[in-house]
Amino acid sequence: MFKIKNKLGIKTIFFTSLIIIFSISILFFQKKVKSDHLIKTKLITSVHKDLPFKFVTQDKSVVIKPGEVKTLNYSVENLSNNKETGMATFQVYPSELKDYITKMNCFCYEEQTLKAGEKEKYALVLLVDPNVTKNIKEAIIQFVFFKK
Repeated sequence: MFKIKNKLGIKTIFFTSLIIIFSISILFFQKKVKSDHLIKTKLITSVHKDLPFKFVTQDKSVVIKPGEVKTLNYSVENLSNNKETGMATFQVYPSELKDYITKMNCFCYEEQTLKAGEKEKYALVLLVDPNVTKNIKEAIIQFVFFKK
């Protein structure tokens, strides 16, 4: 009986030690996000004249911290009495920033069909690489909805 308890005690100590070592190594080797680098970002939305949509962003501007996931919320409303289909295009300025952006979720470049008077909410979830050049301090994210 003593041998069974001793083996359980050794296993418990071993696994607890592994967890502690693993936790410390994660904290020690984790890459730190540069907290002093912020990108002031203006959000622009527009709709082509042939598409009767109202397209707005929840916020006109946001601050993006490289290395952090950011969610940007948008709403679209079909102002017509007919079902309409549109597609949003996505642009980033300055263009160098595009190489550092990962869109984790985006409604862009996909057909969006709305019934007459229907309203929908969409989100862009993105991550800016923490290695983005510090020269980029301001940016513009622009969506344009076109009739499809």
